[in-house]
Order: sequence, then structure tokens, then C-alpha cells
Amino acid sequence: MTASADDSSRSVLPAGALAASADPPLVANLAALWAVDPLLAELLESIDDADVYPVTPSRAGPPTLSLAAGGSNDAKPIFLHSRFEPIREAAALIDSIEIGDTPAFHLLGFGLGYHVQVLADRVSRQTMLVVFEPDLRLLRTAFAHTDFSRLISSRRLFFSWKPDKAELFRLLTPHWALLSVGFSPVTHGPSLQLHPDYFQQIKIWIGEFASYTRTTMNTLVLNSNKTARNVSANIARYAGAPSIARLKNRFAKYPAVIISAGPSLRKNKHLLKDLAGRAVLIAVQTTLQPLLEIGVRPDFVTSLDYHDICARFFEKLPPDLRTELVAEPKATRLIFDLNPGPLTLVGNDFAESLLREMELNKPSLPAGATVAHLAYFLAEHLACDPIIFVGQDLAFSDGLCYTPGTSYEDVWRPELSRFCTVEMKQWEQIIRDRYILRKVPDQQGHGIYTEERLFTYLQQFEREFSRSKAILIDATEGGALKRGTKIMKLSAAIETYCTRPLPEGFGDHPGLDAAMAEKCVPSLHARRDEGRRIEQLSKETLPLLNEIRDHLEDQPRVNRVIARIDALRALMDELGRTYDMVVQLTQKSELKRFEHDWRLAASGASGIDRQRRQVTRDIENVTAVIEAAAAFQSLMDESIAGLQEGACAK
Repeated sequence: MTASADDSSRSVLPAGALAASADPPLVANLAALWAVDPLLAELLESIDDADVYPVTPSRAGPPTLSLAAGGSNDAKPIFLHSRFEPIREAAALIDSIEIGDTPAFHLLGFGLGYHVQVLADRVSRQTMLVVFEPDLRLLRTAFAHTDFSRLISSRRLFFSWKPDKAELFRLLTPHWALLSVGFSPVTHGPSLQLHPDYFQQIKIWIGEFASYTRTTMNTLVLNSNKTARNVSANIARYAGAPSIARLKNRFAKYPAVIISAGPSLRKNKHLLKDLAGRAVLIAVQTTLQPLLEIGVRPDFVTSLDYHDICARFFEKLPPDLRTELVAEPKATRLIFDLNPGPLTLVGNDFAESLLREMELNKPSLPAGATVAHLAYFLAEHLACDPIIFVGQDLAFSDGLCYTPGTSYEDVWRPELSRFCTVEMKQWEQIIRDRYILRKVPDQQGHGIYTEERLFTYLQQFEREFSRSKAILIDATEGGALKRGTKIMKLSAAIETYCTRPLPEGFGDHPGLDAAMAEKCVPSLHARRDEGRRIEQLSKETLPLLNEIRDHLEDQPRVNRVIARIDALRALMDELGRTYDMVVQLTQKSELKRFEHDWRLAASGASGIDRQRRQVTRDIENVTAVIEAAAAFQSLMDESIAGLQEGACAK
């Protein structure tokens, strides 16, 4: 079989093709696979028939095979399945695991796929199955003997074969919400014997992905409400500040240096003094004051933090500051009140929806977890190449959290003495997090401590690095190893890449248009009124849901009530964009609803039992929406009052 240049019809077989084929399982499997994973289908199709492993029939009939560990002819052959009852053996393996209502499984080893098929037959049709199998010849062999086409076509079976962390994260990230509910292992023992190093690495990466999803989930739940409140408080600045559109490709093919506050910054920050005009200097907010104090003026500084405590980084800035602050509007308003320099705000969906009548349409940048991520996305937006990182440790280099000289030391200053040094305070902070500490490789391949949050930030960086077309240089000279970067000393990176003057273009900031504040008021009034309408419709719906719950045995009555609810739902649908903003104030209940919906779909419940579960879910959800809609109205009132008082004008 050969690969076609046109993949669009690979999943469509001519009539009678299976009957005419000498190898119907392979044809059916590849046809199904071409529709869902054309890369894997092409790779399997390219394997010659002569390279397929020879199988032998078991006593019960289904084939089995034996392979040597590591591909060595001298190694003792390992049977992947029973020579007597391979399907019964697969059933025993699945019997040994707790299936319950787990939404996803990762299967370590495919073999000939018997245990995969048994598991697929036992779990819900909503369950996601991720197979890790590095031997494509084995997959090709399995596909030639067993028909998995229906399972493949269901689009709930995924294959991963590369020992590539970035590829693994790309596969799993779109499903992170589902996987956060449950992602259980199924281990095929013989496969682990054949490829122990591969599967050990996969286990580590799956654990790392679990940490990533846990942190992402916590951030979403804890910060969604704060995001909405901060964006609303900053809405006049959002309307009046210029967007990042004016910066698009501004410094194409010129170097950028991203300056973070990791402990290693102390080693090379003195080299930044001579970089003015030869590289775009992008500082994270923590480093701005220390850099200014040593005579380094960054071209940009980034901010996105919700918390008021971050305002300390902007308390002592010179009134004639020319460093341009590029920030997300979810950052605390105190930062913008204190910042004396030019301000540019990144596009934000919540802000755009609040002011939808104004049609601002400000471009956004990819979502990042930290100011360093925002700095990186800004450098990409500027089309800088290379992008050089300094102070980006993402680990506790030399037992420190931050480079000396940051504003964190101001908080500790009253406690400092010869018996309590800054280094001791930093170590205390690390030790407080000892339950979430972990070791990762450093730039030299040795172990270095980091913690779960920093580790999550590293995962996002590595995922983004795998997509970048720019040269990425880690000139931190310490900290965690960052896959996708070239390790260099900062002095060498400067000598190699920072050799020509930047083009003119930093002095064109148009300033803040204070007149835009008044233009925001009508939109906020409209949003408040829509929030009131959402609350009213929800309050009218709640007693109807209670009536359904209490009279499920009376289906004619239930049907009449459902018709009344459908009429209210149609009215609610007209408020869809504002409804989406309201539920941002109650993300925990939204995630709970997502989990409830999956479990309901997976349960196979029907009739009155299904209705009972649905109405219980809906009562909880509508109750949460009523509370959120009331909070949303209060938020709009606060924003309107602030605009009318001129509190946001600059």
C-alpha cells in the first residue's frame, strides 16, 4: 500500500473493498485511522509487509507473538500474550483495575490490542483511551489481525508513539478538563519488559501533565472571579490605551532579551547595561526597579498579576519613565495607578464583551501563566529573533527564590539581622513549599529543586518553544533545563546576535485617550440590565425545576413544566454573551457541571433516573447562576460609579 497525496478520501472505502481484500482488518483499520490520525496512518501504511512480526495461533485460536527485549536476538523472547487464552488473559487484566466511572485511561503498551478492546467494551462510549506504544511495527501487526476500525472511528482512541514530551502535552492539553476528573493507568506487563525506559519516561511525563492540569484548574477556579473584577475596574484604561496592534512585527529579526527575576540574574545583569539600542529589552515587573537602579532602562515591562501586593514593583519608579508597560487588563488596578510610563493593554474577551457596542476589537496574545510568559509572547508579537532569556531559572538555584535586590526584600527588611539574612528568608520560603518540591534536570544535567507551580510554568514554556520559529537562547546561566532552547552564556549571545542598532520606533506611543471613559458608561448600563434579566429568568426557572424534581412520576405534568422552561431558556439564549460573563463569576460550579454532564452521559441512565440526575444538576447550576448574576450587577454598578467619578481617568 502507498500513501496518496490526497488524504481527503482515505477513510472512504469503495463498495466491496473489504470483501475483496486479502487483509480486511488492516484495510478497515487504516481507513478509519486516515480519518482521525493521518500521520500515524501514513507511517503504518509505509511499513512493508515483510517487516510485520510473525504471529502464531494460540490454543484458543487468536494469535500471539513473542519479541526479544531491546530487539536483541540474544535476549530471551517475551510472549506478549498467552499462548493458550489471550483474550481471557486480557479480560483478567481489565478485571484487576477499578473502572468505575473514570473518564479516561492511559494504556501502557498495545501488544495485539486484546486488552484495549476488552476495556473499550466495558467502559462508557464517552471514555477516552490513550494508548502509548513505541513500536509501530507492532501496531501494524495488530492492525492486520484484529478489526479496531469501529473503536478508531469513535474518536475516543488516541495513539502516542514518540518519546517526545511536547508531542504528549499537545495530545493531552485539549482534553485537560476531562483528564482532571480522572486519568487511570492500564499496564500491559510484557510491553513494559520490552521497552522499560520508554514507559518509565511516559509515566513521569503523565505525572507532570497531571501537575500541570491541577495547577491550571486551581488557577481557573480561584482567579476567574478576580479576573472579571479587575477587568471591570480597568475598563476605562482598556478603552483608552493603545492596543498591541501597533507593535506587530515592529522588530522583525532583531534580538530580544527577556529579563526575569530568577536567582541567576545576579551573575550577568551587569552585561545588560551595554545592550541599549542593540536588543529589545523586555523586563518582567519584578526586575524593573532593580534594573533602573543599575542604569538599565528596559524598553518594555510586562504585568498580568491579579494581586494588589504586586503594586510594590511600581512604587518607586521615576516620573519620567519611558519604559512601556504592556499588561493584561486583569492586572490589579493599583499597578496602573502607580505606573508613570506609557501603557499598552492586551486584548481581552471579557473586556470586549463588556464594551461590545464600541467594537474595539483589540488583538490579544496567547494566555500565559506568568509575566515571563507574557514577555515571551510579546517578543514573538514583535517578531524578534533570537529571543534570549536571562534570569529565567524556574528553579531554586543556589537555594534562592529570587535574585537579590527585588522588592521582596523590602517586606523582609524589618526581620533582617546578622542572625536572619535575606538568604535565610529565601530558604525559609522554599522550605515552606517542601511538600510540592520536586527535582528536575538543570542545564548541566544535574538535579535541581523546583516546586509545582514553577514546574507548571516550565511545561508551558516548553510547549510554546516547540511551536516557535525563532532561535531561543537560554542565557540564564543556571536554573532548570528548558527543552527547545540553546544554552549559551549571555556574553556569548550578545557577541553573536546583538551586533547592530535597532530601528527607530519606541517613541510613538499615542498616550491614553481619557475621553473614552465616558463612552464606556452606556455599555456597562446595558450589561447591568442584562445581568438583572438573567437573574430574573433564573429565579423564574428554579421553582419549575423543583416542581419537576418533586413530580417525576407524573410525566404529563413534567412535560408541561419542561415546555415552560424551554420558553425561558429561549429568552436566556438571547443573552448568551452576557450569560458567559456571568458564569465567569462561578467557574467552580461550571466545572462541577462539566463533570456531572460527563458522568451522566457515561452512566447510560435513561427514563426517570436520567431525568432525576439532570434536574438535580440543573437546580444546582441555576442556583449558582442566580448568585453570580447578582454579583455581576453589583460589579457593573461599581464600574459605572468609578467611571462617573473619574477615578479611572489619568
